[in-house]
Amino acid sequence: MGYESKLYIVEKTDCFMVNEKRYARVIATYDMCKFNAFDDIFQEETDCYIYTDDGNTEIFKDRYNKPLTEASITTIIEYLENYKNSKEYYRRINPLLGLLKGFDCSGWNNLTVLHYGH
Repeated sequence: MGYESKLYIVEKTDCFMVNEKRYARVIATYDMCKFNAFDDIFQEETDCYIYTDDGNTEIFKDRYNKPLTEASITTIIEYLENYKNSKEYYRRINPLLGLLKGFDCSGWNNLTVLHYGH
């Protein structure tokens, strides 16, 4: 992913099916800018879609026409902890870790993180 990455922390729902994908409610958005290290963890195509900021446009693919991919919060936390300890410093990792670690997943149904390239 040699482009900019935006992460959407979402709660998948069982309503509003479109094109065999289910609606995911956006809880938080985090812009990673030019962080090219997510190739290893965002491999699974998601079974959901989200809406753009205007609330009317459905997003199934990113700006490069690639399907949205997903990874669990725990997978991303583990990956970023390892990355931070073994790679060069990147200023956006620590705030993202703080955000992700702040989620108590037991209080949510089907929480996941979507990757959107832009």
